[in-house]
Amino acid sequence: MGSESAEALLQSAEKKAASTGGWFSSPASKHEESIELFKAAANKFRVDNRLDDAGKALVRAAEMEVRTGEKDFAATTYFEASKCFRMSNPGQAAIAVGRCSDILVERGRFRQAADRQKNLAEIYREDHNTLDKAFQAYEQASQWYTQEGASATASACMREAAQIAIQLEMYPRAIELWEAVAAISLGSSLTKYSVKEFYLNAGLCYLAIPDNGAALRAMAFYAQQDPGFPTTQEGQFLHGIAEAAEHGDLQAFDQRVAEFDRLKPVTGWRATLLHGIRQKVAAEPDLS
Repeated sequence: MGSESAEALLQSAEKKAASTGGWFSSPASKHEESIELFKAAANKFRVDNRLDDAGKALVRAAEMEVRTGEKDFAATTYFEASKCFRMSNPGQAAIAVGRCSDILVERGRFRQAADRQKNLAEIYREDHNTLDKAFQAYEQASQWYTQEGASATASACMREAAQIAIQLEMYPRAIELWEAVAAISLGSSLTKYSVKEFYLNAGLCYLAIPDNGAALRAMAFYAQQDPGFPTTQEGQFLHGIAEAAEHGDLQAFDQRVAEFDRLKPVTGWRATLLHGIRQKVAAEPDLS
């Protein structure tokens, strides 16, 4: 096996996979041999940096492991296949991770299934056309992490899902997620400091809808949950731009954003979100 080429190993693996056994061997033993050969071929492909071929060989190995009832091994093999596909074929990587996750759920291993859903979300997030699938995977991961008592990891997945929801302009769902993350964070002295950021993000989503009245009511609720929020930079900024939006005062809005940006640079998805809010404020008459 050591001197054989990857192609030769793959050919032998396929022959044994199709074998029905013989006088001195059972189909099961042939299938077990095929698994070893598929994995050996995959290793040779990896040495030659032929990652797509390595991934395909590992998928065949995983399929045979499922066929022989070795589903726990199959889950690991599918995940290894996804790592090979990750750089060359993200679509196949997602399929492999999905199959791994399905097996883990079937086996009742929800913590590991949550890890794989998180991996799946990361793959989908790399392509703007699959952001909706990334959102769904992060949400699924957060639910399973929550069930397993991994609240910190669940919260992290919820934050990622909330950011994607904003990119997809799913503002009501983003609000629910940011407020849920804030509620979780309030329960720990280690994470309570971050609540102001989550309330700000939720408030910005209200303004992006736009629903200025709901934004102001939400801020009153946030003050009840965290009495210190209104005096924070985030709380004062949110209040300032909410008032500017309420009155259609673009000059005041721009001034508030510029002041906050000097203290805490506004970048990434938050900058995009504020730009969208600004456009809505610009379209409203100045009632000041």
